[in-house]
Formats: sequence, C-alpha cells, structure tokens
Amino acid sequence: MATPRKIAGENQTSSSSSSNVPNPEGDQRQAFLKELTSADEYHGEKSFYQHLFNVYSYLKSQSLPDEVCDAGLFHSVYGTEFYHFQSATITRDVVRGYIGEYAEELAHIFYRLRKDRFASIVNNTPRWGVRQHLDLCRLEYANFWDGKEDRNVQDQMEILSQTIARLESRKLG
Repeated sequence: MATPRKIAGENQTSSSSSSNVPNPEGDQRQAFLKELTSADEYHGEKSFYQHLFNVYSYLKSQSLPDEVCDAGLFHSVYGTEFYHFQSATITRDVVRGYIGEYAEELAHIFYRLRKDRFASIVNNTPRWGVRQHLDLCRLEYANFWDGKEDRNVQDQMEILSQTIARLESRKLG
C-alpha cells in the first residue's frame, strides 16, 4: 500500500478526538457549526458536527496546513447529497470570515462536486493545479476515513492514498 506521509496512518478512532488536536478555536466557528447542524445526524450514530470535527481532527493529526484543516471542518457546510442546511447565514462571505479564502474555496469546490465527487477529485476532471488537487484529495480521504466504519470505502481510500503520494512527490519535485 502506498502511504503518503502520514495520511494512511489509521491509529485514531473516528468516534473520539485526539487530545492533542486543538478545538477549532474553541469558539465562534464551533458554535456556528453546532447551531447549523444541531438537528442532523450523520449515518445515525453521531452528530453531523461530530463528523465535521472528526474530519478536521484527522487532518490536524496529519500536520497539514491550517487552511486544509479548516476546509475539513467546513467541508460540508454548504450541504451534501444527503444533508441540506437551510440558513441565510451560510454565504461564501460568512464562511470566508470563519476560515479564510483558500479554505472556503476548497469547501465550496467540495460542495459543488456532489455527484461523482470521488472520480472528479481522483481524476482531476476540473483540472485544478497540483496544490488544490492535493488538498481536495486530502479532504476526500479524511471524509472517507471518518466514515470507514459505516461503509466500505477501503478501495477508495487506497486510490486516494496513491494519488496523494503521487501529488506530494510532484509538489516536492
């Protein structure tokens, strides 16, 4: 199995956050997301907020840049195929205010790729630059990582792991 940096390390459980992972500013972002997602469950076992936080925590555990981790925290803030948040407070400007321009751009791209997201990301169908492609692969990997106990995503995680390794070597080279 190709393992880019630490991405494929799976020694954390998705139901508990690591004690060395800081709360996302313990703060307004957390309160905003909790209020937005309070009524929603993620695959029946945990809150949707817990899923968002688990994705963030996983990315943090990989020592990725804050903007990638922040994009992970907000990766589904605009909704998904299954979750549609109805709130006038969810605008791109508001989200940028919480996480910054690049992180919001990643979260918005992730949202726009609802159908066939995995294939679009792995194959880079929209033709992003290396950095954005790599970061979207990392987001998708972390998203699958948190759902791996609820659904069979090992094949997708392996493909993403290989794609991440290839992109990291291109970025460094």
